[in-house]
Amino acid sequence: MQTILIAGGSGLIGSDLRTYFTELGYAVRILTRNSTKKKDNAFYWNVKDQIIDPDALSNVEIIINLAGSSIIGGRWTKSRKKELTQSRVNATKLLIDTINDKKLPIKHFIQASAMGYYGNSHDKTITEESANGNDFMGKLCHDWESATQDLNPSVKKSILRIGLYLSVYGGVYPILSRLANFHLLSAFGNGKMWAGYTHHQEFANLVHQITLDKIAPDTYNAVGSEPFQMNALMKHIAHKTGKANFFPNVPAFLLKLVLGEASATLLNSYKVTSPKLASYEIYKYNSLEKAIQSL
Repeated sequence: MQTILIAGGSGLIGSDLRTYFTELGYAVRILTRNSTKKKDNAFYWNVKDQIIDPDALSNVEIIINLAGSSIIGGRWTKSRKKELTQSRVNATKLLIDTINDKKLPIKHFIQASAMGYYGNSHDKTITEESANGNDFMGKLCHDWESATQDLNPSVKKSILRIGLYLSVYGGVYPILSRLANFHLLSAFGNGKMWAGYTHHQEFANLVHQITLDKIAPDTYNAVGSEPFQMNALMKHIAHKTGKANFFPNVPAFLLKLVLGEASATLLNSYKVTSPKLASYEIYKYNSLEKAIQSL
């Protein structure tokens, strides 16, 4: 079996992938900022000081790069924006430079990105060919992806633009389910914002198929077959929990007042589709309702 290195392997998506590939028999390593934690296939790296344990990359064939500070977490101050950008761009450049400088025989470099790449699209349908947005998220994702451009051309590269990530192990679903149980489930703004969902099982399968060369290296919107509106998400979660919810939507002006520019993560609309993946059999659930029911 191949050896896989995950940067950002201690986050939700990284942990889900680590479990998935370990259960399949792969040797999975992660990078950690904890210098005392070289155990359980965790290896030290320090992006600020441009340090990475050389043992982490020994015999590695696949690198999955998810590294970056969480977008969620208060207002986007100038220093916060700098942290969000540098934690992604500099981490990616460190990996790329290490691969190139040491001429490592990496077979495939899989780079994470997000649907925020496109900016607020309102009701306009988005495909992988759509341009990036001019807002902070659009520029952040563009710079994150562009940090891979110097990768040795002999290494295959795929970029996966992730949607609203649905997992039973963390993220939005457990939080919204708990709110539903207390009849406090609520959408933001008018609830008509579009998004694409990324089911944790379908995403793991997508990454797996890429590592097996069953899906060609390219840039993909790693989202379900159909976009959805936020009101529908709340409806399906309420149905799943069996709790009726009558809590009013949180007004957009209040979110903007509290979060400022960061409110875009809750109020922007991304009607993301994935036409490039239509010919591949990666979807286990063909609707948001079925995806939610599976959790």
